[in-house]
Amino acid sequence: MGAAAVIAAGEIYWGVLTLFISQILDCTDGDLARLTGRVTRKGAYLDRVFDRFVDAAIVIGMVYLYPAELWLAGFMAAVGSFGVSITRAMAEAEGAECKVGIGGRDTRLAIIMVGLLYGYASGNAVNVYLVTLWVVAILGFMTTIHRMVHTLKQLD
Repeated sequence: MGAAAVIAAGEIYWGVLTLFISQILDCTDGDLARLTGRVTRKGAYLDRVFDRFVDAAIVIGMVYLYPAELWLAGFMAAVGSFGVSITRAMAEAEGAECKVGIGGRDTRLAIIMVGLLYGYASGNAVNVYLVTLWVVAILGFMTTIHRMVHTLKQLD
């Protein structure tokens, strides 16, 4: 959430660095829990919920920079991202395995980080951010559909 605030403040390099570090920590906390035998259902649940807040905050932070130009792409990126996570959660609730698709969270966040850095460095930030958010949205919807089809085949 801090990374989103830093991005919204226009401090793109610091925001991306903060996001990068938070992603490393997000990955390592789960690994550390597994290594030490401290994996809990509560921890997994909270991790997934907080990841959705972070995903939304990062997109909102980008949109805040150029709201008139980025609101629609940002909205679609957020909806696509939520679609990816909810299709997996619902599939698993039905007993299906659903870790398929090219637009997973790590991919989406990597695209956002690269887009933020490239846009800021290029001097054409608004257009690069617009393309970045549309790419995230499209990948999110493609992955959502892929996961739905994958899950429906398992539930037959």
